Amino acid sequence: MNGLAVIVRYGEISLKGRNRGQFEQKLKNDLAWFLKKQGHTFAKISAERGRIYIRGINDLPDLKKVLGVYSYSPAFELDRDYDALKKEVARFFPEIRSSSNFRVSCQRIAKDFSPNSMGVEREIGSIISEQTGTPVRLKDPDFELHIEIGHRHLYLFSEKIRGFGGFPVGSAGKLVSLISGGIDSPVATFLMMKRGVMPVLLHFGISENETTKVLRLRDRLEEFAAGQPIKLIIIPREELFQGKFSGLFGTRHEPYVCVICKYLMHRKAGEIAKSEKALGVISGDNLAQVASQTLKNLYASRAAATMPIYSPLIAYEKSETVALAKQIGTYELSIAKAEGCTPPRHPKTGVDFERLRKVLRETGFSD
Repeated sequence: MNGLAVIVRYGEISLKGRNRGQFEQKLKNDLAWFLKKQGHTFAKISAERGRIYIRGINDLPDLKKVLGVYSYSPAFELDRDYDALKKEVARFFPEIRSSSNFRVSCQRIAKDFSPNSMGVEREIGSIISEQTGTPVRLKDPDFELHIEIGHRHLYLFSEKIRGFGGFPVGSAGKLVSLISGGIDSPVATFLMMKRGVMPVLLHFGISENETTKVLRLRDRLEEFAAGQPIKLIIIPREELFQGKFSGLFGTRHEPYVCVICKYLMHRKAGEIAKSEKALGVISGDNLAQVASQTLKNLYASRAAATMPIYSPLIAYEKSETVALAKQIGTYELSIAKAEGCTPPRHPKTGVDFERLRKVLRETGFSD
């Protein structure tokens, strides 16, 4: 089968042992779903020696939204015929002529092919240089032609497009993700999806327009879920606070509102996780970013947790989080105006758990 193909490379899936085939099959299924959804036709998807090959594809897809893909290359597929290879490199002559220099890089997946990789690079490089007049440059070339030699086919390509890597969504299990309309929690959810997690989103609603933001964020994250719907559970904030939220302001308990809120959220998230048969909770916490995220306050607010809490952004710079939010398309949704949380005037930043327990008893929130 000659024609257009895509070579898909995965990263950490290759480190798996006996269950590697399950991860490969999941990634193949996700790729097939994505291609069909985008309207791409193809003849076959197969896994061979650390690669996934999409053969007979009608045009070039953007596979960056398929989690588990480390990189991919649109390629020309040829029969394993060295003479045919020498002719087909002419496809790249226009690009090479417009480049100041080039190199040929060959990888033999099949070691029985002759000549060896260096021999292919030298001979094909000489042919191209003679035909185009473009000189070879081995270090930092302006254009690089890649040749991959498999057991049945040869592949020619000129670019490697980076994906997000990781594992296929759902291959690691399920977690409940605390999500707001802000920047951090959607990014934290995405990072755990990249590690194979299927999230169940849990939102404590404050206003209708903020809930609308969260629905849009769910839809954006779903674009990375390979056709799997992402469940969203919405609980009104007043229900979480048992109708007592506004009554805390103007009292001696007002400075503890942020820590109380986080405590109640983690307690409820643990209950939801058990009912959803999830294995833990995702939080968008970032150390020392706001008052509720000092080490002491994180410790105190998580004391109610009955499940493991995963915080992939805990050591991120805000600029790193914003950059990733822009990359995955959640940033513009997150910064849209909406009624948010009402913070206390002077929030406590160093609440120890014993003090929090006393406050919870006094406010009627203790277990």
